[in-house]
Amino acid sequence: MGLTELNHNEGTMGRKKLSIQSVCKHTHFTWGERLALQYHYLGASKYQKITSSTLLGTLLGKHERTIRRELKRGMVLHELGDEPFERWEYNADHAQNDADRKSEGKGPEVKLGRDWALVGQVSEFVRERHYSPYAIIQHFQTKGWPSETRICEKTLYSYIAAGDITGISGKDLLLRGKRRKPRGRPARHSRAANAARSIDTRPEQINDRSQIGHWEMDTVYSGKEGSPACLLTLTERKTRVEITRKIPDRTAESVRVEFDAMERQIGSLRFRTLFKSITADNGGEFSDVEALEGSSLCAKPRTQLYFAHPYCSSERGTNENHNGILRRFIPKAADIGLVSKKAVRHTQDWMNTYPRKILDGHTPLKQLMNDMGEGFIIPYFLEVTV
Repeated sequence: MGLTELNHNEGTMGRKKLSIQSVCKHTHFTWGERLALQYHYLGASKYQKITSSTLLGTLLGKHERTIRRELKRGMVLHELGDEPFERWEYNADHAQNDADRKSEGKGPEVKLGRDWALVGQVSEFVRERHYSPYAIIQHFQTKGWPSETRICEKTLYSYIAAGDITGISGKDLLLRGKRRKPRGRPARHSRAANAARSIDTRPEQINDRSQIGHWEMDTVYSGKEGSPACLLTLTERKTRVEITRKIPDRTAESVRVEFDAMERQIGSLRFRTLFKSITADNGGEFSDVEALEGSSLCAKPRTQLYFAHPYCSSERGTNENHNGILRRFIPKAADIGLVSKKAVRHTQDWMNTYPRKILDGHTPLKQLMNDMGEGFIIPYFLEVTV
């Protein structure tokens, strides 16, 4: 309904009157749109039942007359039950076959065709599991394809953008189908108190991600009207493993208490092995450096803290990116105080079992186990609970 058509009609005093008529964006139907039309018209597959041509046109971005013509094209007669009973229903497959016959030779046939098994699985993975096309392809290659059809990541992106996968669009993807543009780095400023632990003094094996056990840290909190509760997030730089912990407020004491709890769960030695260093921003919740670095179980330090430059969130880019993914499950408008620890853990599990392109299709948890080697036992706070 977004395009307009301009008509000039004769008005009073010899002037021409300008009128605007709304017309549909396009009149052809993709396979995904036909399938969505069938589901809505019949109220099937958990879709809301809608039979009004006007409402269906608004939903699919087409004129109501286009919807009526499409319904007429795809109507088939069904015989139901043992007793003579008939009902006309719209069938997307029948409509697509009719359209293919009439448009034969006018363009290439879509590789996905009408592979219901593959289309259904892709739609479910995007809507229910929030998978990207890359993660979907990796899952199929690892666990097996639902049919004989094979498509690549780029093709799947194209089908989703064109509306050939029913029930989903580019807006359902993690980054809404868009890639973030790199931003220029602002001027650097350092707090005198954290100068000795500035990111500038961080060893090269941390910077090049060649060694496991180096983390980035931040807090995610509610809006102004929300409760003081927040999420403490830690992201491992090499494997992209995520730890998300709900804490009562953004204070140094709450962060220290959470560190102590994790250390007690796995022991001082294992904690030092897994958390060699942590890079944080200059927030007040990370200001008690000695308490965070000092072990609660022995006299040895449990980790080494480094601080990014103020206003340089890109220096903790992995953690910031994970916080953006976290916001998909816990939006900024949500009051974190009302979010259960179980829901937080479920989100963490999803992020740690999600296939990553940067890890060659491995999940972060699998990559962590591979890098730590045989004999490594997954800590309690990283075990998948679902």
